Amino acid sequence: MRRKLMSVAAAAFAAVTLFAVMPTTAAQAATSTVESVIGAGTINSFGSPTVYLGAIGNKRGQLGAFTVTYPDGTYATGTSNCLVVNDKTAYLTGKIALSGGPRRDANSWQRGNYMVIGIKDNGNGTDVMDELNFTPGTTADPGCGPNAAANPNLFLVKGNYWVTDAA
Repeated sequence: MRRKLMSVAAAAFAAVTLFAVMPTTAAQAATSTVESVIGAGTINSFGSPTVYLGAIGNKRGQLGAFTVTYPDGTYATGTSNCLVVNDKTAYLTGKIALSGGPRRDANSWQRGNYMVIGIKDNGNGTDVMDELNFTPGTTADPGCGPNAAANPNLFLVKGNYWVTDAA
């Protein structure tokens, strides 16, 4: 199962990269503005989950994927249906496609549920690690944009995220 999850994550990163470099016209290529979040990070709270993200959006649409894994084997993976970036903070809303493990039900990570992941990019090579948080799953789409339950306020113990704002 872990090999399958890594394959899903690799495919998501490849798709995001392809989407980013594929303008539909020369004019769009010259004026393309892109919002994105990519990376992986682990927090030392709530069982030390690791979150893998790759999402990109522009005027043509949005594409991406996420995977959250715990050391006990719990996981949720899915596609993003919304990415909002404001400066160096990003909120990704996604729909769960696969999930399993002992924390799945407690986190409400059933297939078809939604979750929001918040990321704050504090730079590379700084003394302050990036920050992360995510919501439990919900049956209703929580919408697009900042979500108080996913406020990125938990510092990473390892990893890094890169957030790019189109503004």
